[in-house]
Amino acid sequence: MNAVSFGPFAFDAERFAAIVGMVVFLAAASVLAHRVDDRLGRWSSWTALVGLAAARLGHVLQHAGSFASEPWRILAVWQGGFSWSGGAAGVAVVLVLLFLKSRKLVGWAVASLAAGMVATAATLALTYSDPQLAPVTSSFRTLDGAERGIGANGRPTVLNLWATWCPPCRRELPMMAELAANMADVDFVFANQGEQAAKIADYLRSANLDLPQAVLDPQLLLSRHYSAVGLPATLFLAADGTLAGSHLGEISREVLAQKIQELKSEEGISE
Repeated sequence: MNAVSFGPFAFDAERFAAIVGMVVFLAAASVLAHRVDDRLGRWSSWTALVGLAAARLGHVLQHAGSFASEPWRILAVWQGGFSWSGGAAGVAVVLVLLFLKSRKLVGWAVASLAAGMVATAATLALTYSDPQLAPVTSSFRTLDGAERGIGANGRPTVLNLWATWCPPCRRELPMMAELAANMADVDFVFANQGEQAAKIADYLRSANLDLPQAVLDPQLLLSRHYSAVGLPATLFLAADGTLAGSHLGEISREVLAQKIQELKSEEGISE
């Protein structure tokens, strides 16, 4: 999967690329502020704040119905959920305000933005990995002792790698289980990483979770196959088993639904 890790820290490739781009943008603006005009420093700080806020707001507005019942989740930015178009609109607004105040600085401002965008694109290119097929292992054991295959079954598959000791896994699992129970045209597989069946069953019972899609992966075969650098990791497999997308870390209902819709669109599955 497309992810980057530094010691105990792990980042989804897109999120890491955005962070790198932001750092390069701010660094470039800081250098220009010292050499050209110190107003570029203040402008870049406001641009970063407004861009992030607008990107989040764009995502929230796009999924307003989902957020309406749990408005506190608007602040749960660690789950992901940012709109590139919303962020671009926010940056454009701040750039226009700079243009109205001092036209001569706009060129330098655009140069710092360009540096950030090039850094983002380059980071994405460097962290991109070729599409992977489903693992060679034909099947994995379920909690009731049956065998279940993963991917390449003619249907899109959402594969979630999780563990009972993982707090973000536990937070997202009820939402994902609910979605899995109500989605008939996409398969879900919840592959526990490294734990024994009894411990998993005890946890699901205590959490009052019914998870018939759970499978056991005590040897972490799936984590190694997909190079998952942390948990939880959610993988989106096309009908032929090819890895079509991934999300590292806790995922929100909105991001999960959006990625499933993208997966179904690629497969030509209508609602």
